[in-house]
Parts: sequence; structure tokens; C-alpha cells
Amino acid sequence: MGTPKFTLGRWFVWAIPFLLLSCHSAEEVELENAAGMVSSEEMANMMGLLEELDLLVFSAMMQQDLTQGKISPILDVSSCPGSVIMRDEKNSRIKVDYGSGCVDERGLQKKGVVTIAYTDSFLIKGSSVTIGFENFSLNGRKLDGTRKLENLGFQSEKRRIRFSSVISDFQFTSLTGETYRLDHSQIKDLHLSTEETGFRIYLEGYGTVSTIAGEKTSFEIIHPVVYLQECMASGNPIPSQGSLQLRGGNQQVLLTFDSGNCSNKR
Repeated sequence: MGTPKFTLGRWFVWAIPFLLLSCHSAEEVELENAAGMVSSEEMANMMGLLEELDLLVFSAMMQQDLTQGKISPILDVSSCPGSVIMRDEKNSRIKVDYGSGCVDERGLQKKGVVTIAYTDSFLIKGSSVTIGFENFSLNGRKLDGTRKLENLGFQSEKRRIRFSSVISDFQFTSLTGETYRLDHSQIKDLHLSTEETGFRIYLEGYGTVSTIAGEKTSFEIIHPVVYLQECMASGNPIPSQGSLQLRGGNQQVLLTFDSGNCSNKR
């Protein structure tokens, strides 16, 4: 499959993590580490891993609903060897325990516990989910805080779910041990799998990422960012369409994706 094509305003460096290029020019490295900006690599990691987290939760939450509706599950959250899923329907809670660590069938490394507290079936409009963590990490990056999802409407005939995603002071620790704080408000449209295509995610919203040192990068999705099942199947989500406006320090970047395909190489 072909590599996604997109254009950038001002900085080419922001293309690096999404295209998975293996080389950098001296100018690109300098720009990538410019003062006042969270690195492009960490921005890419945060976006992708949060999408993976939501898919994990959807699969755990909607397993029964999807079966009754004859809809194929989004992901098999039990594919990670040794993982345990505990359902407490009386208290409306689900606990997914990956123990001391495992690698799932798509190559994602998972460790620790994800807790899911819900108000109702996630296919019901107005239902909400609160996600918490106990020493949880994904691909070696630790996630801490709470994330709330709310169903804004399910169109059964179109097999689409719209929901909001809100996080405040969410902490994300990189492989090097640096901690980032993430705040965002987003709207997602999830188009469930059909006979012709896999699932599609259309993402809108805005937010900020900051470091303990005070570096801050704000972002706003100008045109919906699109994720495709065939891309995420590789365990490395790559947006295929959409654009982001990024701001940090005195810098401003427009990142535009323009491709219907993706690379399944990690």
C-alpha cells in the first residue's frame, strides 16, 4: 500500500513521525527540537495511542451490543496473552488487566490495568464512559488520569456513532521519562465495519500539550482527521486525511493529510 501524502505550511519536519521516514536533514532535526514546541514525535505518539485506547474501550464496552446487532467487533481485546477481562454488571464496571505486560496480535505492548465505568449500554444516546488507569502503559508510554466519553447519538441504519471525548490534565509519560500534560475536547464519528470497508474514525476538536518545563503546543483540527481500520490493523495508526493547525512559542504549523491509503509497515 502507498504512503500517505500531505503538505505542510512552513515546517516539513512535522511529516516525519507520520510518514515513518528513516532519515533527517540537519535542518529538519533543528526544527523538530525547536524551543517552545512539544516534539512532533511525541505529538504523533499521543494522538495514535489515544485512538488505540478508545478502540480498546469500545471493544470491551460494546462486545455484547455488537453481537446482538450482528456487527463485527472492533478489536479483540483478549488477544493479548495473559490478559484478563472482569465484568461487574451490577456496578457497571469493566476491568481489563494486562498484568506485568504482554504483546497483542498487532504488536502493541500493554501493561497494567484499564478501568471502565459506564452509565448504560454505549449504543444508547447520552450514555457515558469514564476511563481510568492503574500503572497502565501502551507501547512503553505511561498513561495516567481520566478520560470521559459520551454517546451523542447512534444511527443504526448508517452504522455510525458520534461521541465526545474530554480530558483535563491527562498525563502521558514518554519512553525517555518526560511527562506531558494533555487537555482536549473532541468529537468523533465512528463508522462501524461494513461488508465493503473496515471501520472509519473522523476526528474533530482542539487541545493543548504542555511539558513540566512550561513548553506548550496547542492544536486545532481544521478539517476532520480520518483513521482507517486497515491502517490501525498494523498497530501504528496513520491519519489518511485531514489537517491540524499547530502553535507553540512563536511557531505556527499547518499539517495536511491527503491520501486514501496507508502503510502497514511499523
